[in-house]
Amino acid sequence: MYHSGRSIVQHRMLTVQEEVMALSKEERCRELARLVGIPLMEAEVAEVAERFESLLRELERLTQLDLASIQPVLVFPEEEASS
Repeated sequence: MYHSGRSIVQHRMLTVQEEVMALSKEERCRELARLVGIPLMEAEVAEVAERFESLLRELERLTQLDLASIQPVLVFPEEEASS
């Protein structure tokens, strides 16, 4: 265990996340495209980076929602009925 109670793997994952977040949005976009194998032309970087940042902002906003009172809904109720 790492001194703070986290495993070494958890600590390294956090370190990698911090390193990625320290990059500029364009560098982060290039690195993520490289990691997932998406070819990205240099002329596309600025637009894709801005869209990605917008998506991250929206995801952050969604994580702030209080969903404690929301009940799950069956997406495919006919499958549940036939079981």
